[in-house]
Amino acid sequence: MDANEYNHILQELMIKLSVVESKITGAKALNGGFDQLIDDVAEIGTDVRSIKKAMYEPDSGMFSRIKDLETESIRRLEFIVETKPMIAEHQALLLWKVRAEKSLDSIELLTEEVRDLVSWKSAASKFIWALVMLTTASWFKAFMDMTG
Repeated sequence: MDANEYNHILQELMIKLSVVESKITGAKALNGGFDQLIDDVAEIGTDVRSIKKAMYEPDSGMFSRIKDLETESIRRLEFIVETKPMIAEHQALLLWKVRAEKSLDSIELLTEEVRDLVSWKSAASKFIWALVMLTTASWFKAFMDMTG
């Protein structure tokens, strides 16, 4: 190989190296891109760990809270099932109370009428006794006047 060919190959090699160098210096991945990618992956890992902790924490995690809510829901359902008949019974007792109060009002009216009748009977009985006594006294006087 002569020097001319050697220079030509060397020039082509330099051009190609220049192209490779420009690609390397312009490539984001090689100029801090991988570092940014590693930081982003680490941040995603941290976020995933915090999400996992928020979900699986025994005392305050999402699954723990859902389990607590399920337990509370079951307890409330049991309370509703237990108290529903009592509520129906309470409503029936309220209706009975209203009817009983109406009956008591009518009984009070009847009691008042009976008192009035007893008072009238007592007055009428005294009047009749006075009339009977007066009549008996008149007959007795008339009888005495006739015999005497």
